Amino acid sequence: MNALFNLFLDICLLRKGPQDVPSSAALLKMCLLGYGLSGVLVLLISTPAPLALLQILLDMVLLSGLLYLVLIVYRHPRRFEQTLSALTGTGALMGLLALPLIVWLAHQDASDDAQLLSFLILALMVWSIAIIAHILRHALNTSIWIGALYALGYTFLSWMLTGWAGPQGG
Repeated sequence: MNALFNLFLDICLLRKGPQDVPSSAALLKMCLLGYGLSGVLVLLISTPAPLALLQILLDMVLLSGLLYLVLIVYRHPRRFEQTLSALTGTGALMGLLALPLIVWLAHQDASDDAQLLSFLILALMVWSIAIIAHILRHALNTSIWIGALYALGYTFLSWMLTGWAGPQGG
């Protein structure tokens, strides 16, 4: 388990890529579960449980579907398992990293601390997009800019879809 944590941490630090993730259905299931649980924990701070579950399930379907589609277009469908494991494993890690910040922010008023926390959360969001871009760049054998374009597109669609499923807010 420690080796997997270190692997996903190295991917988050852009030192490794999805090609370093073992191709394993069991690992993919574990990563999807971790991604789903961390996502629900983050969403539960400001969203009722049924809506949080719906939003994370929609996000997981969107992520999986778009990834498979892009991998087919780039003629690398065999990379799906490793790439989705990398995306969901790092996503779970980033979600757990964001969790204490979001909890803290939810209990702040309009103070300097709230502004600092908002900035830190924004920085984590930007870093998450950079991680997705890094993973996609390797999976698609393309430039970081193309990976970033796909990462931004997915992020935008995910926010739109989860917003459609129910706006967040307490």
